[in-house]
Amino acid sequence: MGITVAPLPCLVVGDAGQRFAHHPRPALLMRLLKQIRRASDDGLARLNRLEDTARRSAAAIAAKNRPGQLATLGRITLTRPCLAARTIAPLLGLTLSGAGKLLERATRLGILVEVSGRATWRTYVTPDVALALGLVPATRGRPQASPAPSPALDTVLAKFDAEMAQIDARLASFSGIAPETATTD
Repeated sequence: MGITVAPLPCLVVGDAGQRFAHHPRPALLMRLLKQIRRASDDGLARLNRLEDTARRSAAAIAAKNRPGQLATLGRITLTRPCLAARTIAPLLGLTLSGAGKLLERATRLGILVEVSGRATWRTYVTPDVALALGLVPATRGRPQASPAPSPALDTVLAKFDAEMAQIDARLASFSGIAPETATTD
């Protein structure tokens, strides 16, 4: 079908029946394509959960008057979704006690979820990872509305659009094409 020349193990697990096949087997091929579709759907759902978690975390941090190290912790959670006080203390230059308090604060804001169930040496993960691993139940009902964008964002976007229009006009003047007929990709 021209999808690939060699098997791509990152997409789906191959079928043992394909190893010795001298000609294409439509049933096996259809099963592999369905696995690719399911893996893609799962990946998109996880990406949506990750983006939603990042948006909600940013909104929770922005709503705080004194966020402290929460913003840095939020950036760390994007690359290390499983955290403990002993792992972030050296990264943030905090004591173990201070790191534990920061993680508790992040848990109260919904940025992290405590999954170890212990009184000491607790382990925290991001909500999307906890959901993917089945550590927390899926939310039922209508999804929460995304946080509203900041009103200051409108002015930033308007300024950006004006700057882009100036750049387009300047580039068009160098190429000799009128700005109205210049197209962008």
